[in-house]
Amino acid sequence: MSVTGFAFANPQPSPDDFNTFDPQDVYADSGITTTPVTEAIPAPWKNPPVMALSDVLGSAVVQQIQKSGEIVFHSAGDTGGIKEPSHQFAVGDALSADSNGKDYGSGRAAFLFHLGDVVYYFGQERYYYDQFYDPYRDYAGSIFAIPGNHDGVLFASEPVQYSLQPFYQNFCSKQPTKDPSAKGFARTTMTQPGVYFTLNAPFVKIIGLYSNTSETTGVINGGAAGTQQASFLLAQLQAAATQRAAKGSDPFALVIAVHHPPFTISSQHFPSPQMLQDIDTACKAAGIWPDLVLSGHAHLYERYTRVMASDGRAIPYLVAGNGGYFNLSAVRTGQNGALPKTGVAGTDGKGNKLTLEAYNDKVYGFLRLTVNASSISCEALGVDETTDAVSTIDSFTLDLQKHVVSAGIAAKKRGKKTKPAPASRKNVSSTSRARPRQRKKRK
Repeated sequence: MSVTGFAFANPQPSPDDFNTFDPQDVYADSGITTTPVTEAIPAPWKNPPVMALSDVLGSAVVQQIQKSGEIVFHSAGDTGGIKEPSHQFAVGDALSADSNGKDYGSGRAAFLFHLGDVVYYFGQERYYYDQFYDPYRDYAGSIFAIPGNHDGVLFASEPVQYSLQPFYQNFCSKQPTKDPSAKGFARTTMTQPGVYFTLNAPFVKIIGLYSNTSETTGVINGGAAGTQQASFLLAQLQAAATQRAAKGSDPFALVIAVHHPPFTISSQHFPSPQMLQDIDTACKAAGIWPDLVLSGHAHLYERYTRVMASDGRAIPYLVAGNGGYFNLSAVRTGQNGALPKTGVAGTDGKGNKLTLEAYNDKVYGFLRLTVNASSISCEALGVDETTDAVSTIDSFTLDLQKHVVSAGIAAKKRGKKTKPAPASRKNVSSTSRARPRQRKKRK
């Protein structure tokens, strides 16, 4: 247990055990149908809902990260391993292995930021063991999360008082505790101040939003969702702008995380133009734009570059919804089944250039992001469940001063970049990372 009272990985690694799951749980709720409606958002237990990474890892660890000159973190969405848990466990094992043998000066991830849909289909407490605590039992880091639509949507007989109650209990407790769902696993609950919140960490500020329960488009403001989240977003953006302008302030990247993607080519999901408009409106009012936007919901990997007409800055928009849910989303095809073409510039309907840079709808995986004072580097990593190899399916670097995106990863403290293989749904580079143990295969 850490000095702050949190526990993460089990003391000793253990093999996957998803082949022992109760079939009733594995196929849980697949026959239930419900019509999602926009719901009220549970109020944060602290206002403003802002937390620091040091609240969880302690000041000594944060000082190590600051001294290293960069922070590494993971991100993934749509991980709930309903029906076919092997995919989620493969990604979970790869996440755990990615920090093995590393310290914060050599690339150890400080945390995992989950992009929503932690459990399927209706966010019940009973599935947190199978779909959260067990798959990440060996992940030696903190896990923060924003809810996805399946974490909040309710059906009539679900035994909870309000939408998101199980999510709130596991991620928004006032103190780190052992939730009954964890059973024998070491991990304690997370202490986010609300389901929407800001995480302040060295070199990066992440504003996490809840885009409600719709299976189609995301909603962050108005109607039953209320206006408090939009007010929170504006206030946090204004605070970020003030912080950046302050003399002597440490540089940081600004990241917005929201479950529903502003842009997607998924054949089973939709972009969210009104949600994007609400975010853009707040950014314009505050005079600051995010450096990066992270989303899930669509069950594939996608990367877009949006170039703002106002000042020419490039903003990457990532969809990382391939974290473990059994049904990967195929992409929408054109005439005669033509696949989308990458690298072809279009527009976002608002006068800004939008380019689909890369996508992959065949591989499960996660993001590995490295942020320092001058850049964000991102690797989209895919997991081969047959060989256990972890390979780069896409990578890029964003220059935080020039606001331009280039292919490849900037080497630490050097200008040299490593170029990935051309990113597409069929192209996976040969670079792999060893994993520590074989998984038990589902019978």
